[in-house]
Amino acid sequence: MTRKNRIGKISAKIQISLFFALCLFVNSSCIRKDLYLRVDTTQILIQMTDLGLNILWNASWKAEWYYDWNEKYYGKIDYTRPELIKTTIYDVDSHTHERYSSFYMLFDSTGGRIRLTSGSIYDMLFYNFGTEYIDFYQSDDFDKYNAFTRSSNQVSYIRTRAENGFSTMPDDTKPYAVYNEPDEFFGTLVDNIVINEDPTLYTKEYDKDGNVIYVYKVKAELKPYSFIYLVQMIIENNKESDEKGNRIIGVNGLTITGLSQGVDLFSRKTFNNTISITTEDIKPIKNLKVPDPNSPGDSVYADIVAARMLTWGLPGINPIEEMEKKRADADYKVPELDKNYIGIGFTLRNGYSWNVTDSITGPMHERPTGGVITIYIDASTIPQELLDKQPTTSGGGFNATVEDWSNEVNAEVTI
Repeated sequence: MTRKNRIGKISAKIQISLFFALCLFVNSSCIRKDLYLRVDTTQILIQMTDLGLNILWNASWKAEWYYDWNEKYYGKIDYTRPELIKTTIYDVDSHTHERYSSFYMLFDSTGGRIRLTSGSIYDMLFYNFGTEYIDFYQSDDFDKYNAFTRSSNQVSYIRTRAENGFSTMPDDTKPYAVYNEPDEFFGTLVDNIVINEDPTLYTKEYDKDGNVIYVYKVKAELKPYSFIYLVQMIIENNKESDEKGNRIIGVNGLTITGLSQGVDLFSRKTFNNTISITTEDIKPIKNLKVPDPNSPGDSVYADIVAARMLTWGLPGINPIEEMEKKRADADYKVPELDKNYIGIGFTLRNGYSWNVTDSITGPMHERPTGGVITIYIDASTIPQELLDKQPTTSGGGFNATVEDWSNEVNAEVTI
């Protein structure tokens, strides 16, 4: 029977109105809203509550984040509430429990209306609409719905030991294709929604006009599919003892390897294949007081550069499930599919680049749903011959007085 015929027969049944209140996921301490299905004789009303999203980490991230997290200096580093919600509604066979067709509705943050047939079963997938760097694939049997990011033309800052003396990567490390960062992306699957024909099974209420409505509660939460990593680079020994000033004046970009290319929206499991992602969302150097790594309990002033990167997370896992396991068992280790390396292209005072590569496998696997990654850089190890090179002038060079992370360096020296 076609959907048109089935819906046409709705006059012989109870027509149903659903009210969906989507709680945007914060963490285990979030007060979670329920997803309500309101049943009356008119239609289905889907409405999202205006709750917003907070960072999916423990409160300790602010203590770990030395770069001033005030929005005045970095801008918003939290998740942003999506403006549009796309709802894919699947018809489910009552005998095989398989999805056999689908259609979708688009709503703003206040919701919308839709008609469904009583006596039927539905699955509903909610996710934010209007992403720029995410592609989607829906299988013909409706068993898979994947979201993944596209390849990028950005420069990778990853270098092996053979390419760069300041690298911890093995010489024979496989090359990583560079991909775009995914957008901030949230969603949830609410499955096996049974639209019962007997209204006495629901809680009876009245709307503002005195009409009878029936309420049935189903829990639903929009949880992140993409996760925020904040990388802070603490630069020690950056200032020369003479009038030459700082050795490092900024960062061109940074690349992280061993990340997943996408995620299955139904299971929330990330793809097994590994990629690298490069970000240029990097803020200017700030001189701040930080804990002294050589003297516990003391503080020192250091130059700090901060970067923000969005990823699908580590490959081959459900990041939220793995994080919940870690919170339940401090000794639990997230499955390791690949190593994570970070490559950073520092800008020197003469306009040249100095690339550093280091392993961050441990910190990344401790934080499968995002968090703060801290890296210490000793600027005194920069080769003096590189610092003594004359400033570049081709293509406009590098203006050290501009505090805009989008400036590009026009020359690169590989150590």
